[in-house]
Amino acid sequence: MHSPDFLAADGKSVIIAIDHTLYSWPCPGLEDRGQIIDKVAEAGADGIIASYGTIRDFRQRFGRAAPILKMDITTLTMGTNYALTEYVMAYTIEDAQRLGVKTTLTYIQLGAPFELEALRQAAILAARCDKAGMAYLCEIMPTESKTYPDPAAPEAIIAACRTGAELGGHAIKTTMPVPSAAIVDAVKACGVPVILAGGAFAKDRQQLMKDVATAIGLGAAGVAFGRNAWGASDPGAVVSSLRDIIHPKAKRG
Repeated sequence: MHSPDFLAADGKSVIIAIDHTLYSWPCPGLEDRGQIIDKVAEAGADGIIASYGTIRDFRQRFGRAAPILKMDITTLTMGTNYALTEYVMAYTIEDAQRLGVKTTLTYIQLGAPFELEALRQAAILAARCDKAGMAYLCEIMPTESKTYPDPAAPEAIIAACRTGAELGGHAIKTTMPVPSAAIVDAVKACGVPVILAGGAFAKDRQQLMKDVATAIGLGAAGVAFGRNAWGASDPGAVVSSLRDIIHPKAKRG
């Protein structure tokens, strides 16, 4: 199995997701893509999830942060709430290789009407990544539905992680379970690195960091923060705080 390039030597990762403006507007804090990339890369982000256009136009500014290409697209949502919309594959392995990308990502919404097609697309991409010697970060999350009345429930997150691994994901990105300590069972059931999304902008940032610390202590491989990083007053400081939790023994050179 190919080890994702966004994992540091300790097998952990601080990822920043800046792909939001591909499907949502406005995103206060993401107006200047180059500036946010500079800040989080300098602070030590291990990976950056971004769109094709952003990686193509700003690749040199990623520094040591591994670019993670979002391969699927959806319709644009205006406002602060995300609509439940279908994501379809838009880019190819060859597109990723042309950009010098070694890790790809797609999004699966479990419980959505179009779940099956998203699962099919993920399975195809995982196999193609294996063939090309690349990694697939499977973003798979339960959505509120009849099947998942509580999309953050421990059993829902365990199911998501195991399904992503069975599809062929080399790592999983999913929702932080409630309580965060429940991630231990998802990690055991999964067998591949589990990355936890930061979720909506947190009003209680201290509690968010406590949840991250709990999850990391129980086996999670890292986090992928979006709004909770670039939506903060100092994104670089957020990355530094995450590194203190996720890479406590590492020192920046």
